[in-house]
Amino acid sequence: MVYVNHIIMRNLIFFLGMVVGLTSCSTYDYYAVSNKPINASRYQTYAWLPESQSKTTSVYNNDIATDKIVEAAGAELDKRGLKLNNNNPDLLVKYTVTVDKEIKTYEEPVYYNPPARLLPRVSYYRGRAIYYYSYADPFPVYVGSRARKMQVKEGSIMIDIIERKSSKLIWRGWAEGEVNDAQKAINDIPMVVANIFKKLP
Repeated sequence: MVYVNHIIMRNLIFFLGMVVGLTSCSTYDYYAVSNKPINASRYQTYAWLPESQSKTTSVYNNDIATDKIVEAAGAELDKRGLKLNNNNPDLLVKYTVTVDKEIKTYEEPVYYNPPARLLPRVSYYRGRAIYYYSYADPFPVYVGSRARKMQVKEGSIMIDIIERKSSKLIWRGWAEGEVNDAQKAINDIPMVVANIFKKLP
């Protein structure tokens, strides 16, 4: 029973490590810069400009990703009272996606596994000493951490809003995060775009 419990504890430690690793790879950072407030009293319509893509953006370089970005951004603009109008827009909207490879350093926990061993024991039965051995398998001991370097894909989605009359960029919002899992990166697009627009004043 003791040996089984040790196995369960080791598997639990491994599982928790996986959860922490997966959680750390699914976070995004959000930024925005603004030149003037964007509101329905000043602007009522918008139109899309052709998207800009890096030559290496294999994750986002497909119709599914394009549709998700446009639909998610369009929904956010609609919430703010802006309507799509390709004939006479007040604002021009453009998105840019990039994916770059870079080296990141992670702190990896290090555990020491003490060797399992047989320990001599003694017990008494009716006044007589009985000698036997018991099996001991100690828990892993945390001894620190070590740096581990990994090559990751760092992706960004940037949305620009341009005032058509002046041709000036009046708002830019973008998100940065790891996109090592292509399917997850595409599924995350609506959430990422919605969070970008939370930065819109």
